[in-house]
Amino acid sequence: MKKNIGFFTIVSEGGVAAGVRRIEALAGAGAVTAHQAMRTSLNEVLAALGTTAERARETIENLQAETKRLQRDRTKQQISAIKGSKDAYETVDIQGVKLVRTKVTGLEKDALRGLVDSLRGEIKSGVVVVGSIVDNRVQIVAGVTPDLTDRISAGLLIKALAPIVGGKGGGRADFAEAGGKEPAKMEQMLQESSDVLAGLIAAAPPSTKR
Repeated sequence: MKKNIGFFTIVSEGGVAAGVRRIEALAGAGAVTAHQAMRTSLNEVLAALGTTAERARETIENLQAETKRLQRDRTKQQISAIKGSKDAYETVDIQGVKLVRTKVTGLEKDALRGLVDSLRGEIKSGVVVVGSIVDNRVQIVAGVTPDLTDRISAGLLIKALAPIVGGKGGGRADFAEAGGKEPAKMEQMLQESSDVLAGLIAAAPPSTKR
């Protein structure tokens, strides 16, 4: 005798092994209860957003755009504050190449990238190394100005510096980043950046850029 399972709803789908997928569903009264709970949750979300189901996507996209804008503004403010402080970063000459290095606290990757780009534009020619400590983790970003990338690679610089703070990383000749788990060694890493850069300069072929 055939039985009709009635109303049913799929609640999850995923892989359990290579080439094998599993679908989980509810049927009958269980499916109705699940849909009622989902509807309740949706109404709560719409109430929190102050919108309707028809405009929910538009509202969320607007909120996401506003969040990104606020993040960009915050990043710009952080960069301006760091650059505005005379003691914010150190500039040293390594065999005729300007090295700018600094340690900051609380800057996430996007802000670090923005700071490195800004400093590169400011010095015109040179190398920038910036380290940040966030949640007891180290983030390092290095940048090299375009006129030096045929002699100095930010990727090689980062690969040499990252192990000092218990991490690893890499990147392009002009831009590279790494993470580490030993924030106590941040100062050591920044100081050793001079020797690492000197080694890269010594091993570099003559510049082909004019």
